Amino acid sequence: MAARTARVWPLGLAVAAVLAAAGPARSADVDGPVVSAQVVLRNTDLDTGAPLTGAAFELWREVNDQQGLQTTGPAADEKHEGACVTDAKGTCTVELPAGETYYWRETVVPAGYGTPEDPVTAFTVAETDAKAGIVLNVAHRKQGAEYSGRIRILKEDAKTGSRLGGAVFELWKETNSTERLQTRGINADQRVRPGCATDQKGVCDFDGLPEGEYYLLETDVPEGYVLPETPVTGPLSLDDETGGRRVVTLENERDPYAGVPIKDSDEDARRMRRWSGLLTPSAEQHGPYARPAG
Repeated sequence: MAARTARVWPLGLAVAAVLAAAGPARSADVDGPVVSAQVVLRNTDLDTGAPLTGAAFELWREVNDQQGLQTTGPAADEKHEGACVTDAKGTCTVELPAGETYYWRETVVPAGYGTPEDPVTAFTVAETDAKAGIVLNVAHRKQGAEYSGRIRILKEDAKTGSRLGGAVFELWKETNSTERLQTRGINADQRVRPGCATDQKGVCDFDGLPEGEYYLLETDVPEGYVLPETPVTGPLSLDDETGGRRVVTLENERDPYAGVPIKDSDEDARRMRRWSGLLTPSAEQHGPYARPAG
């Protein structure tokens, strides 16, 4: 197995840490340079967007091929030494090899802010991120703060109108003053909620939202359905005019290939292009997205 070395330097630290990760270099030839990308972790106030200093994060690398982060036991993922602490700009920066999946795990929250429901942020570094880099937003709400803004999603079958459970959405806030949603790069918009799955009634609520413009990004669909051609809805405004409430009805079409026996490899390839080509957009497709305001 080839040893791979990644440079990691949290902003504000005087000494750079050099981390060696054992495993095959998936992003480069053994004798070639390792393709890496700058990853910026940005910690902000959920309601004002103000930078938050003093948040501490552990960095983990996915190594056990199990869904999510495992921190204990013989099948635990790989933890890098040290901690990434946000500076006065609310950021810390690392440079990581491409072709890997990583996790930020928050261990210390900024003073006066609440602990997030899920302290883990997962991300994958692609070779196409080497030029633009990646920014990951982790937002916190002040303890005791109360807001009433809400976006409700109603998910339906496009043909029958029946409600669908199991559709998953991320919520993004317009923060970079650039038209449409940008999810990658250093100047990306801010992901304020990592994911919400519609229940058996086809309902998913994003509550406690301040004024602003938001995007819904559909990342997964109910079994037997396909992702819409454009998986982004927005911008959706929450302001005095809307009363801080939005209800959005979104549809999924059934997968025409669901339950159809596979006859040959060519047909299998066509089915996979139809289903997965939209399910997980490539880095080139990942932004900007556009959809008329709903």
